[in-house]
Amino acid sequence: MPINFRAFFLPDTRADADTFWLGLGFIAFADALRLTLLDAGLAMFAWLLILFCLAALHINRLRDAGRQGPLVIVPLAAGVAVKAIVAIIAVTVAILPGFMDYLEAQGVDINDPAQVQAAGQDDELIAGFQQLMIENEADTLAAFSAGDWPSAIAFWLTVFAIGFWFARMPRRA
Repeated sequence: MPINFRAFFLPDTRADADTFWLGLGFIAFADALRLTLLDAGLAMFAWLLILFCLAALHINRLRDAGRQGPLVIVPLAAGVAVKAIVAIIAVTVAILPGFMDYLEAQGVDINDPAQVQAAGQDDELIAGFQQLMIENEADTLAAFSAGDWPSAIAFWLTVFAIGFWFARMPRRA
């Protein structure tokens, strides 16, 4: 069966295993271009298009395998959940040095875990750090963008791992 490129974008056809893998690669490449070339507003819109194409490709693979369409939620939900978790971790790691510098500037001994823990529960210190983040928009945006690539890689690793299950589904009439 020849590769049906329409299966990458519209949920109205069948996608055999080869078309499915090629589609995953194409959509992952489009996501990499999105992260590299687009700014925040356009990148979010493009992310929604990527999710739609990914859902269409999975639906087409399920159609080819004679399975029910709602299974499409498995790779999408798992991928987005892993993406969110990795993004939170990456952003936290990016913000932590600035937070520790802020605590040190406020007189907290960062070598004393008890003082750091107490400072982390001090509402005034946290509010002050939040205000500092608002005032230093460039640093804040840089810290938040630190989660872009790690979360994208985690998303695609998850989708490709689940893709092995989808690709191995035998074809049904």
